[in-house]
Amino acid sequence: MTDCIVGIDIGGTCTDCVVIDGEGRIGLGKAFTTPPGFFEGIRGALSMSAAALGTSVADVLARTSLFLHSTTVAENAVVDGALAPAGLLTTRGFEDTLFATRGGYGRWSGLTDDEKRNPIETDKPRPLVDRRLIRGLDERIDARGKVHKAVDPGEIDAALQALRAEGATAIGVCLLWSFVNPANEETVLRHVRQLWPGVFVTASHEIAPMLGEYERTSTVALNVSLGPVVSTYLSKLEQWLRDSGCRGALLIMQAHGGLASAAAAAARPVSLLESGPVGGLIGSKTLGERIGEPNIIAADMGGTTFKVGTVQEGLLDYQRESMVLRYHYALPKLDVVSLGLAGGSIVSVDAATGEPRLGPRSAGAYPGPICYDHGGTDPTLTDIDAVLGYLNGAFFLDGTAALDVKSAREAFTSKVARPLGMDAETAAAAIYRFTNSRIYDLLHKTTVQRGLDPRRFALFSTGGTAGMHLPAVGRRLGVRAIVVPHSASVHGAFGIATSDVVHDELVTQPMHAPADVREVNAIFARVSGRLIEQLRSAGFSEDQMALARSIDMRYRRQVHLLTVPVTQTPSAAPAPLSDADLAQVMESFGTYYRRRYGPESAFGDSGVELVTFRVRATGRVAKPDLAPAPLGPADAARAILERRRMFIEDAGWLDEVPGYDFRALQPGNAVPGPAVIWTPITTVVVQAAQAAVIDGHRNIVIRSAEKRAP
Repeated sequence: MTDCIVGIDIGGTCTDCVVIDGEGRIGLGKAFTTPPGFFEGIRGALSMSAAALGTSVADVLARTSLFLHSTTVAENAVVDGALAPAGLLTTRGFEDTLFATRGGYGRWSGLTDDEKRNPIETDKPRPLVDRRLIRGLDERIDARGKVHKAVDPGEIDAALQALRAEGATAIGVCLLWSFVNPANEETVLRHVRQLWPGVFVTASHEIAPMLGEYERTSTVALNVSLGPVVSTYLSKLEQWLRDSGCRGALLIMQAHGGLASAAAAAARPVSLLESGPVGGLIGSKTLGERIGEPNIIAADMGGTTFKVGTVQEGLLDYQRESMVLRYHYALPKLDVVSLGLAGGSIVSVDAATGEPRLGPRSAGAYPGPICYDHGGTDPTLTDIDAVLGYLNGAFFLDGTAALDVKSAREAFTSKVARPLGMDAETAAAAIYRFTNSRIYDLLHKTTVQRGLDPRRFALFSTGGTAGMHLPAVGRRLGVRAIVVPHSASVHGAFGIATSDVVHDELVTQPMHAPADVREVNAIFARVSGRLIEQLRSAGFSEDQMALARSIDMRYRRQVHLLTVPVTQTPSAAPAPLSDADLAQVMESFGTYYRRRYGPESAFGDSGVELVTFRVRATGRVAKPDLAPAPLGPADAARAILERRRMFIEDAGWLDEVPGYDFRALQPGNAVPGPAVIWTPITTVVVQAAQAAVIDGHRNIVIRSAEKRAP
């Protein structure tokens, strides 16, 4: 076995693994997540991947050149309130920035629709830094970068001593207009590092050099509060890998879709927030390029959440403004929308109304769904799928874990079906339809309500639970095809294993149009030079590098910005912009603005501002060629394992639905609906009006029966 790439995605319920060797062979693995250390779950998933390649965990790790990892440890720390006590040094008079948030917007942003309708029961989020851990420094720089008052070293010393005495274990620095001139912040940084060696410290000009005092301060506060937590986790992971015989480089997935070294991720942990769903979206884009699907609705439904993002004409969508648990932070991330609905979602009946409730509470892996036999007592969506006849214990986690369907049915009957006045089958089918309706609503909002025609898109169904629900939902939505990737429930790990190293940097330097193209080129050149040097120091050659440039723009006297790409092919040395190029960017801004806000919304007479200049540098990681296999005959009858009673949404309860063993299916085989396909890592339910085909990459491609095609 040659050198290999390992991708590990740790979710709330399961840990997923993909191993790709130098010959292009892929080993898929899945195991239950094992907090708080997580390493037992990693080893379990690795063991399954290694076995699929006919080798051992020790051999895989010894031959690993890249160990790529996505973790939710940062997000979990925010959600669980397990943040480090951080101190904040800011400009005197602005100590309450985190408490003011963004005024009225900060009061309701991040709330659900129900919470917004009950304002008396809600409030602003609790500030990330306690007021007693905030100190103001008597310094001032103006909007043009002129230093009116330098910071006093003695004042820094006194503030640090006070913060240490109050229990701070990390320090954030956010001074006014530091993104224009960081001189005072740099002075503060030097003194913090001299007086408190080893403390985790972040300054705003390092991580968020942009307009927006609250957003910069909140980003710094999040970063320093997460720093000790994430650094400790990554240090333990590196030690575990060394002890396990792995000498490959450890790279960590970031929320914007690129990998970073463990050291870079530890210094910038806020970039890991909400990075969990990113691997699946990257994997869908990569797979779409290989099978000719440029427009994708990428949906992931695992054990804890349902997540969806889109790929349009081969391009990913980004959110410029990010939020986690109502806290804003000023780093871009891939646009992924989440819903607390998945296999582990607990099903109950409201005692007051008698209505069924589904989620958002999740049973996780432990105690988990009742059918897992891990001690769970509350019925979950996975238990309902078992009652509906979909699950096969011989395939669950490749047959390594037993399923207790009998206990799941009994608990569901007593706790849900009887209170609803139904038998188990009727109640399970009703909740299945209700679940699919909620998924449909989210997909409709993600596409139709954003002006996207789902008939132009393929729906990629990933995650362990998705294959039992998305074929039915996709039929309702009218997508051109439903694709269940070969990597299916470990698709996030596949995306991580096929990702590249990405560094982002920005410069905020507002200027009015028409801008001086020489000034714009000078800004891009400075930033590009720094990013190229970072990639070069990481071992990338110029032919492995690509730079993409964009500009944040707005009409004058407006607040919000639109990011407009500079339309040139990414390369390591993009040509300087010409006046014509800049004019094209201006024209694109008007087009983007009208597309987003309406055809009559633009007001060009007000003038345009170019505010922030962004550069994204990508270091392409070498990947093995995954060539498709030739297609064989359509007949798949030999792969039928059994026939059983199950619920099919477009046909009702049926007694003789064929169940196919995916391991016996070959590229080119066709599976007419209704049917169920069992794989070692997921289950796929084909509706009666659909037909599935196994393509050359062993993906399951489902279309309406009349549109059946390989």
